[in-house]
Amino acid sequence: MADIENKKVFTNTKKSQQLRQFVWALQVIVTVEILIVGLAIYMMMTKGWLFYLVLALMLALYLYVSSLNRLMLGSAHVLTPEELIICLGPRFKCRLPLSLVVEAKAVSLASAPQGDLLNVSVFREDERLYCLSRNSDVIQLTLSEPIMVKAPSVGPDKSRRGFIREILINADEPERFLETITKIALPEKELDQVKSSQDTLKSLQDKTRQIISLTPPNLKLNKTPILEVKHLTKYYGDYPAVLDLNLEVYPGEIFGFLGANGAGKSTTIKMMTGLLRPSKGTILVRGEDLWQPGASVRRQIGYIPDTPLVYERLTARELLIMAGRLYNLPEEWTRKRMEELLAILDLNAKSDYMVNTYSLGMQRKVSVALALLSDPEIIIVDELTNAFDAPTLAKIKDILLNLKSQGKTVFLSTHVMDVAEKLCDRVGIIHRGQLRALGTVEELCESFGVSGGLEPLFLKLIGEETNG
Repeated sequence: MADIENKKVFTNTKKSQQLRQFVWALQVIVTVEILIVGLAIYMMMTKGWLFYLVLALMLALYLYVSSLNRLMLGSAHVLTPEELIICLGPRFKCRLPLSLVVEAKAVSLASAPQGDLLNVSVFREDERLYCLSRNSDVIQLTLSEPIMVKAPSVGPDKSRRGFIREILINADEPERFLETITKIALPEKELDQVKSSQDTLKSLQDKTRQIISLTPPNLKLNKTPILEVKHLTKYYGDYPAVLDLNLEVYPGEIFGFLGANGAGKSTTIKMMTGLLRPSKGTILVRGEDLWQPGASVRRQIGYIPDTPLVYERLTARELLIMAGRLYNLPEEWTRKRMEELLAILDLNAKSDYMVNTYSLGMQRKVSVALALLSDPEIIIVDELTNAFDAPTLAKIKDILLNLKSQGKTVFLSTHVMDVAEKLCDRVGIIHRGQLRALGTVEELCESFGVSGGLEPLFLKLIGEETNG
């Protein structure tokens, strides 16, 4: 087992807006009520032992509620060399030996569990434990053997305790959590395999440095990059989630950004969309630094996140109108563009319903509409296939191809190799925060001596072994 000196803390409610709004509102209400009742008691009751007892009880109640609120707002999982302490404020806590963890990966919930007033879900379903403060940034832990936990079941038995083999939790920094737990919880029996993988990667690096600069002549001809990433680096503490990343993307290109879970894809995309500040390096859009104060080029980027970032208490139409006003788009143009997008994405029938009534797939279609509303030059898609059924995915691919035909640039990440191979002009493969290869699939397969397309190439570059 990997050795670390200190425990690692991973907060899990800082991004849970509904929970935080409720808790702060409750704190304000309790404070005001205590002050009003306390003032009334002070004015009406005779000073004596009963008076001081009532005040003491009120103070104790206030401190108790405040402590519960602080626990929820500061909720965090704690990772040590031996165990993961899973905690969701005062609602749930358990100690999970790391020796039982066989897999940790980021997942998107196909059907979001129904939370309580705080949008918190703590329950068991079959052999799975839900311990969530929201439906985004979800990590699934798979265990080698069942463990017993204290959590209510939604099954027919309604028992308070039961065995589970899977755990779903949130982390405010999912990439950092995955990298850390993978490093710490990796079984020693796999170290030889990992060392072999690292040796394979090292032997490929000289060749990769040559491949990494390959760009099809038809893209470079009379074109300058619309998007340039230079020496991009992001550290979480001492850990490099992305290290010295360099690439160029051209107008009229669909570029695929590929990597395993925790490779650094989402971290890179968040830096490219202005959501996460790099530790060092630059991101240029049409030659302008994205991170310069007041950079106007940010308006040229449309972002489709892997998990929808939409305000659920508005309708789809209201969201699009509000986004148009935030972009200072002409009202008439916004409404015309909105109707086009609602029709293309088959959202017309539900466009006047609140977004919280939508399925996850429909919410993601709203994210697509929001990203395309301002007619951006660059469209960045994180995990293209997440939450989309086959007909919707086919429609989204048609939309992306149409954008390419208009000379726009699409930068997408996906873990589905078949989709990337058919859709992308070029691909970049990132592994452990470093770019391992960049070019067309045909060029890379030829250079690395791989047959069979993108999937065997991907597995070879990240050091995994294929079966058969």
